[in-house]
Amino acid sequence: MLQPVSWRLTYAVALAALLTPAWLEAQDSAKATTPPPLFTAPVPGPRLNQADDADVRRKLQSTADAWNRADLAGHVATYADSAAFMTGRGPMIGRDKIESSLRRGFWRDGKPVQTLRYEHVSVRALGREHALVTGRFVLTGGGREDASGWFSLVWERGPKGWQEIHDHSS
Repeated sequence: MLQPVSWRLTYAVALAALLTPAWLEAQDSAKATTPPPLFTAPVPGPRLNQADDADVRRKLQSTADAWNRADLAGHVATYADSAAFMTGRGPMIGRDKIESSLRRGFWRDGKPVQTLRYEHVSVRALGREHALVTGRFVLTGGGREDASGWFSLVWERGPKGWQEIHDHSS
């Protein structure tokens, strides 16, 4: 019969042996240049009605279209005046500040350095007047390596229709 201390040690070592390969794999996948394949099924949860879902998706696509035709004002037109954009230093508040930041970081000579597209977009209702939009953005071209990341956007329906009130893209 094992003594209590050695039984606990044996259990801890066995548990560590079982979990270590998964932990290492998770660490390795964080460094991978190609993201793992995605399930393309919609995120479970409440859905907007068909017209609102289509409107939010159309407005989101309009932001990429504006970006790709070098219309930064059109790209940020879907943001509410007081929208919050999360940065590494905390939230940036206001459409004008967001536009200035994007211009400094992603534009040269009055046009975007890379083209923009969205993938794996999901729209989920957060009540009647709000929606959560998640997905992946991809920046390509411009003689640079492709860049991509994930986003979550909160949209609100108001007097001006659907507008982005919160953007967390990373």
